[in-house]
Amino acid sequence: MKRILALLLSAAVMLAALSGCGGSKPPAGSSGPAPATPAAPAGDAAPAETRYLTLSAVAASSGLFPYCVSIGEVLSKLPELEITVAESGGNVANTQELRAGEISIANSISNTDYESYTGTGATFTDDPFTDFRILWYYESTPIQVFVAADTGITSLKQLDGQSFNPGGTGTAASVVMHQALDTLGIHPNYFEAAQADAGDAYANRQIVGAVKTGSAPDSYIVQANTNRPVQLINYSDEELATVLEAIPSVTKGTVAAGSYEGVDYDVQTLCTYQGIQVDMSFSQELVYRMWKAMWEEYPDIWKTAYTNGANNNVPEMTLQAASTPLHAGTVQYLTELGYEVPPELIPPEYVPVP
Repeated sequence: MKRILALLLSAAVMLAALSGCGGSKPPAGSSGPAPATPAAPAGDAAPAETRYLTLSAVAASSGLFPYCVSIGEVLSKLPELEITVAESGGNVANTQELRAGEISIANSISNTDYESYTGTGATFTDDPFTDFRILWYYESTPIQVFVAADTGITSLKQLDGQSFNPGGTGTAASVVMHQALDTLGIHPNYFEAAQADAGDAYANRQIVGAVKTGSAPDSYIVQANTNRPVQLINYSDEELATVLEAIPSVTKGTVAAGSYEGVDYDVQTLCTYQGIQVDMSFSQELVYRMWKAMWEEYPDIWKTAYTNGANNNVPEMTLQAASTPLHAGTVQYLTELGYEVPPELIPPEYVPVP
């Protein structure tokens, strides 16, 4: 009996030794314990974990939408990213969603970026938000005010009391136009609606005109002009100076003569810049590689999709338009190109790369 107990105890000890603490299960077909997993060679990066993100873009009717779609296509070539592009309710709505943590990447517009960061303007008064960064600005976008040529309206003052769409609901254009016209003492009968609905209302003669932010020619205004010939409204020098003083987040812009059929004069108006904003979850290295993908590795993709801006100098436009900190990866890339990034645009988390 003692012999049997001794044999059983010995067997138990051997079994415990084979399955000791921290041991691994042998692979199928193996005759012994699995060897320890070898350490990765020095300098080898761990496989990238893919993030599945939605980029909130612009309205699908906007001429900027194809560019946003191309961003998703290019950036999804990086192993860390899989980006789906979705139509949005406008740049103000995008910013509100990013502030709330509902999205991580979105189209943005320079004046809303400034107001969100500083807690100024009608939407973000006394509510500054600094936990976002700008990747780049890619397009100069005048805020274009158009009316039907058959209305006889030729000035901003004549919009007083008229049924007029100030821009799609939730768009930066709408916010700016309300501020601008209030500043000038002009009070239209506002027709508040999404851009597509405003376009239908214009074609059906329910409103005299509308506002659209975009590079000229903008496809939305081109379509409006097809349905009902347009005139673009010019700001006088006095009106422009008054509005620019009241709204420091916008600049002066020009829509060149001939941008639309029947509009044979230069139009002086307000201007903003379209960009891409992200939350703080993007590393400096990743954003640096996003720049490389967009401007060096796969530029033909977005240039084919967005021919209007194919020749834009995005690095220079970014530095010209930015009034809030750029992403650390953006600073790294621009510095590598030889640009001098102003100190106020360099975020505290930036790490210089030799």
